[in-house]
Amino acid sequence: MLFWVPVALIVAAAIAAVVSVHGSWLRISAAGVEFRNYPQPAKLVPLAQVDRFEATPKVGNFSSVRPRTGVLVLSNGTRIPVRRMAAPDAGVGVDALNARVEALRRDA
Repeated sequence: MLFWVPVALIVAAAIAAVVSVHGSWLRISAAGVEFRNYPQPAKLVPLAQVDRFEATPKVGNFSSVRPRTGVLVLSNGTRIPVRRMAAPDAGVGVDALNARVEALRRDA
């Protein structure tokens, strides 16, 4: 009986992580980077304040099952966690998001 308690907690944590990531979104436009880390409200960071995206290092015992998340680094050094590392107009991953930011800066 006691064996199932930790298993149930691990499964519940995994389900919460999946719901949190799938409820989050990210959009990059000329206005800036707009994102929502579920369940928080959406935030817009102006493009002039955006420096780059960085991947969050995977650590721990269950790092292979951890969702892909990242960090939005601002020009003043502030780091904002971002749960979704995919944007409809940019693609998936840090390199694609950084390429989209650079393309918008060149076009501006």
